[in-house]
Amino acid sequence: MKANSIRSWNLNADNLEESVKFYSELLGAEVRVRHQVQNVDVARLKIGDFSIGLFDASGGERPGVPHHTVGIDGPDDPEELKREIEAKGIEVTQIRPHRDGQAGYSLYVNDPSGNRLELSVGEG
Repeated sequence: MKANSIRSWNLNADNLEESVKFYSELLGAEVRVRHQVQNVDVARLKIGDFSIGLFDASGGERPGVPHHTVGIDGPDDPEELKREIEAKGIEVTQIRPHRDGQAGYSLYVNDPSGNRLELSVGEG
């Protein structure tokens, strides 16, 4: 396994539209897509090859957010990567296949301070 990019920051947004406006006006981010994750509105903004995921937290912070996504080169089999990571003494907290139409999968781990990282293999 080897990291090849930092793909995204994923943040809670107390006011989703205000946050979209902030990142758009400050950084020139463009709204790439709006969708829902576990019945929560999410705006995905693009800055070059980088993405900011803004999760509507008007009803409270979203579980698993914030988290940040690192693109990695890894095996096709997520269980193989899980074994590799856990052999280093790091717990894999979740495995998630990517959305329909996107190849690959993501594994989630927490750093020693409890910060959540998404390790993404493929397009996701």
